Amino acid sequence: MRLSRTLNWTMGAGLAAFVALGASGQGQVASEEEARQVAEERSRTMKTLGRSMRTLKGFAGGRGTAEEASAAAAAIADAAPTIPSLFPAGSGMAALPDSESKDAIWEEWDEFVAGADRLGEKAAALQSALASGDSDRIGAAFGDLGKNGCGGCHRRFREKRDG
Repeated sequence: MRLSRTLNWTMGAGLAAFVALGASGQGQVASEEEARQVAEERSRTMKTLGRSMRTLKGFAGGRGTAEEASAAAAAIADAAPTIPSLFPAGSGMAALPDSESKDAIWEEWDEFVAGADRLGEKAAALQSALASGDSDRIGAAFGDLGKNGCGGCHRRFREKRDG
């Protein structure tokens, strides 16, 4: 499946960035070029998550299969723990004008990491709901993932740029 191949590549690159920046804490980019590379990897990962959410939204709207929706929820659950590694200090808006990453990420690091954990939990709950086949449960879990998983961090830690 194309989504799995993309996710595998994205997660592999994310792991490489994580190792390169140090596995503990926030890490710190060493140069503007390294900040740019990390931001590009971060962007690829977030786009993969966005595609997964679009798949889930389509399923909620009657398009696609439960298997595709389950794979999309799994992709989000699998990627969530890698998110903090894609945000080393020095890779936000101050360093990169095109970044959408607010300084609040590093000022409130523990909350940011908790948000990534919450995203994984919400995606896992959606996987469970999908496995149950209960449409009410699926709808509630999808809404919770969007509002409190993705949206929880986007509202607090992201500044959407025009363009």
